[in-house]
Amino acid sequence: MPKSPRVLAIASSGGHWMQLRRMASAFPESTVWVSTDEGLAADVAPSSFHAVPDANRWNKIALVRSALSILWVALRVRPTHVVTTGAAPGWFMIVFTRMLGAKTLWIDSIANAEELSLSGVKARRWAHEVWTQWPELIADAEDRNVAVTHHGGVL
Repeated sequence: MPKSPRVLAIASSGGHWMQLRRMASAFPESTVWVSTDEGLAADVAPSSFHAVPDANRWNKIALVRSALSILWVALRVRPTHVVTTGAAPGWFMIVFTRMLGAKTLWIDSIANAEELSLSGVKARRWAHEVWTQWPELIADAEDRNVAVTHHGGVL
């Protein structure tokens, strides 16, 4: 008998979180949510929620702390599927859970209208699928040798 999927949805707070939450009806009720702001737990209650430290590429110490926290969540939850709208926390989760055998999806933020985000380009190496919310960016992705598809926008 196949196991039921364990979906983990992760995004940084702010716009990334808002876009991810707009897709919540597509996820099972048992989805585990992860973000960088503890206060967002109320958005998904009574679902399981984990807060992880926020970080960016300019603060290496914070980046390592965030990565270790995300790894800990990945090992505890052991998701079968991961969906993220970014940014750095989503990228780390994609990397760690892919190594654990999860199916992974990166949805680049709608704010990236001119080119794919740096995290989105990096995610292509690890994610099973990378989606852009702008059809015009498929050509940009091809120029960078990144396989990206478009399935609409999260508005």
